[in-house]
Amino acid sequence: MPAMSTPTRPRRWARRLFWGLVSLFLLAGLSAWLALRASLPQLDGAITLPGLSAPLSMERDALGTAVLRGENRLDLARGLGFLHAQERFFEMDLTRRSAAGELSALFGEKALPRDKERRAHRMRARMSERLAQLSAPDRALLTAYADGINAGLGQLKLRPWQYLILRAEPEAWEPVDSLLVVSEMFWMLQGKSIETGFERAYLRERSGDAVFEWLNPRGGPWDAALDASLLPPAPSPAPAQLDLRTRLALQMPASAEQGDEEQLRGSNNWAVSASRSANGRAILADDMHLDLGVPSIWFRTQLEIKNAQGQVLRAAGLSLPGTPSLVVGANGRVAWGFTNAYGQWFDWIKLPADLPPARLQAFTETIAVKGAPAQTLEVLELDGAPLVRTQDGQRYALRWVAHQGEAYNLGLDEMLWASDVQSALKLAQTAGIPHQNIVLADAQGQIGWTLAGRLWKQAALEHSYARFQTPQVATPQWLAASAYPQLLNPADGLLWTANNRQLGGPQAELIGDGGFALGARAQQIRARLSERALHDQASLGAIHFDTEARFIKTWGERLQPLLAGRPAYAEAAAQLKQWNGRADIDQVGYRLIRAVRLRTLDTLWYAYTTPFLGALQSDNKRRFKPSAQFEYSAVQALNERPADLLPADFASWDALLLAQVDAALQEMTLDGKQALAQATWGQANSSRIQHVMSKAIPALSGWLDMPTHSQGGDAHMPLVARPDFGQSQRLVVSPGLEAEATLSMPGGQSGHPLSPFYGAGHQDWAAGKATPLLAGPARHRLNASVQQQ
Repeated sequence: MPAMSTPTRPRRWARRLFWGLVSLFLLAGLSAWLALRASLPQLDGAITLPGLSAPLSMERDALGTAVLRGENRLDLARGLGFLHAQERFFEMDLTRRSAAGELSALFGEKALPRDKERRAHRMRARMSERLAQLSAPDRALLTAYADGINAGLGQLKLRPWQYLILRAEPEAWEPVDSLLVVSEMFWMLQGKSIETGFERAYLRERSGDAVFEWLNPRGGPWDAALDASLLPPAPSPAPAQLDLRTRLALQMPASAEQGDEEQLRGSNNWAVSASRSANGRAILADDMHLDLGVPSIWFRTQLEIKNAQGQVLRAAGLSLPGTPSLVVGANGRVAWGFTNAYGQWFDWIKLPADLPPARLQAFTETIAVKGAPAQTLEVLELDGAPLVRTQDGQRYALRWVAHQGEAYNLGLDEMLWASDVQSALKLAQTAGIPHQNIVLADAQGQIGWTLAGRLWKQAALEHSYARFQTPQVATPQWLAASAYPQLLNPADGLLWTANNRQLGGPQAELIGDGGFALGARAQQIRARLSERALHDQASLGAIHFDTEARFIKTWGERLQPLLAGRPAYAEAAAQLKQWNGRADIDQVGYRLIRAVRLRTLDTLWYAYTTPFLGALQSDNKRRFKPSAQFEYSAVQALNERPADLLPADFASWDALLLAQVDAALQEMTLDGKQALAQATWGQANSSRIQHVMSKAIPALSGWLDMPTHSQGGDAHMPLVARPDFGQSQRLVVSPGLEAEATLSMPGGQSGHPLSPFYGAGHQDWAAGKATPLLAGPARHRLNASVQQQ
């Protein structure tokens, strides 16, 4: 019998090595999974909350809605801080660090450029000064909330999972950090306006008033102001002011796909009073448009607390992790919702070359950098306004409301106790938040609008709009709340805002112009409200999903006769004819018209501004972009077709438009690689809602991100929807009937991927299925007792 062969020594070692590596891999995977499990929030049982004055319960329903029941406001703040920390501490940490310019301590040198930009504003120092100035009740609320956050962080079995990946330790929360979160919202909601304001003033200096006013009209026929005011169009510039016939052809720089417009950080809200309601009660709807990520920016919250009379008050809505208050919601008597208000809350100051050095104050900021030595940055300020920009050797300082300590307080928290629209209007007008259009409804059937946030006394528009200020112009004084613009119970029983111009005349001077939305969205909401004599929650909620493209139709009407009878464009013409007039996912015509419009605006803007801005406009990263209102200038030129305003690249105005059609078709067909019929709007507008960690580590995308789906909607209609931007929530509520109210969010409550609330509610949001405002049956319960001394 032959002897059995045995494996050679190398083969035996290879097998051992293989199985050893497999074992190590499995062990590493198991260890990572166990560590991830250890960082999960606690959902049930008893917890410790230092400082409690009475027992507190915290429940979660299937969506993770946090229901807090306690005896006083400070205890509820402690509880909410605990929940925010356990579910969202990493996101809260990023927010405070972003505002303060402290991301480099977590992410290293790659975050330094951003940190240096933010450090020039010294937000941590400013917020620390403001904290000391706040009222005692405000400081107590922030302290209780911070105590709850630190208790929640400390009672996790293991630090949040993101810090394990980053090999970092979370730092304790301080009361000042909540003010930094508010300041980050100022950045998010007003940062683009500030940049646009500089660009406008710079362009005015170089183009002159006449050309500038034509390129940047303040309004037009798409306006839907609350007072029905209209602004006249500016005349076209004379050939002596702008004549493209005297200039060589200007080849536009190659750029990325023209599919994305500048997104305003905005929102929609609307309301009907009892006179326009089928059930005789006021109804409010609200959806706030923001960048969409995982988890959602908001946190579903329901607070139940006894008032001074011993009655239980219930307020439900959304809180912002990092702050202790409800942002939008309803308390049984009043409901409120926001849209961003694009007034001019800033001034750019042009510094003369001979400015005495004594006028400037210097500060040194030290930036901690992970894995590298700390860096120092010298910051200069002119009367509190930091020097933050240099253009062509010229220095500029920024005076901004968000730099002023008085712009911050916790006045919004008092909305919990508001009894009617009148009292809520007064609270909103002194609240220390970024400026918002607040629309309110109450259980008495009333509705109202005003500006929330601290207003300063604006200079007249003729002196402030798109104009640099001199160092001699003093910081504006605060406007008395009694002077705020407001509307209470309008005669037609309707209110709406959508980041558009709200008012004309003297009251518009109180707001200024920081770059309003075009108004088409607001006009369509107003039309939907006016179409029915009486509304109910369902009819108001339907406006959230309105994809009719009334604005884009005007461009379709321009293109259809242009393409008709041209054989080379027969397929494109057929798609325009088949278009259903909506931004629906299966529509090719909508996508084509939209792309042609954007390319046409880009082409004309480049041609009209390059004579004044030169090479700056050839740099895709630095070039100035048009405002929403440039639409009026471009349409005027297309309608009138003056030879002096036709870019020299084109033989005729028809040739200009056809060139944009050609470019759009090339883009949509992927240079002929796909049929035009496949280039639907849904293909271009698929959602991409990502976690911040998957953006840094793409391999985590399938695990952390929300599912991708085609979606209808766009910028100039009520359903605002882009891949990573859109409705961060949808709310419909009639005060006193909260049990019938709805609230939807695009992502879940928790930032932990193993949590049952990670992504909870997303599928309903994506499908347009409403979820209740009030919490459902409790699935989990935490209890905190008063600690014995």
